Amino acid sequence: MSQSLVLSPRECQGKSWLPPKDLRFAQHRSLILLHAGELAKAAAAMPLAVVKEGREWRLVGVCGLDLGHNLFIRQGQWLGHYRPEWLSSWPFEIISVGEKGLVAFDRDSGLLGEEGQTGQESAEPFFDAEGQMLEAVATRVEALKAAHRKQQATQKALQALASAGVLTPWPETLQSQLGLSINGLHMVDEKALAQLDDEAFLALRKTQALPIAYALNLSIPQTHLLARLARMNPAQAEAPETLDSFFEDDEELSFDFDS
Repeated sequence: MSQSLVLSPRECQGKSWLPPKDLRFAQHRSLILLHAGELAKAAAAMPLAVVKEGREWRLVGVCGLDLGHNLFIRQGQWLGHYRPEWLSSWPFEIISVGEKGLVAFDRDSGLLGEEGQTGQESAEPFFDAEGQMLEAVATRVEALKAAHRKQQATQKALQALASAGVLTPWPETLQSQLGLSINGLHMVDEKALAQLDDEAFLALRKTQALPIAYALNLSIPQTHLLARLARMNPAQAEAPETLDSFFEDDEELSFDFDS
């Protein structure tokens, strides 16, 4: 909370902001937050997992093999076929205060300016003189609010999966084969899911948890994409426009990103 600037005419008076020039801000994030509305495209482009943060379960795209390196970002550009929505909303965020959600701006983003500050010629204020949110900010805020509602529904579905006892850690054999050093990644135990009684299974359906359960496990084969990216060491290569050029003439890999 202390590092967040709550968006209000009073709090933002005399302050301005700059949009990110590229995605370098996320190059050290190997786990990217997702919501259920992104399942279809994300599951075809990267492995998905569920992780626990405090008391809450989160749906994430696994974009690296360790916590300090996002394999999908090279020279500030996204290499994959699907770009998570979170990347477009940062450094705006919604913080929870009791039962309320407040739209805020990350003070640690390096993109917050003060009135009269040099080198900030292209920075824009958050609000106009009448206290109305400017269009560039309002557009991002509306998208963020829509995503937040989907996040809330996603978290309820994930909690239902946890309560049903069907979440299980990624297999140790898979983690070992990948050289994965990220702890706490979970998928769905298909055997446990199949053994649920009718009432428990219906409860998952009502919370729309079943599509998440199926997408989680269907995305696991995308882990070989991480392994290939790691072997190609993209940090030392020029960034291609998409991943296609990485896998040109590679008969070992077959992707269908349109299905």
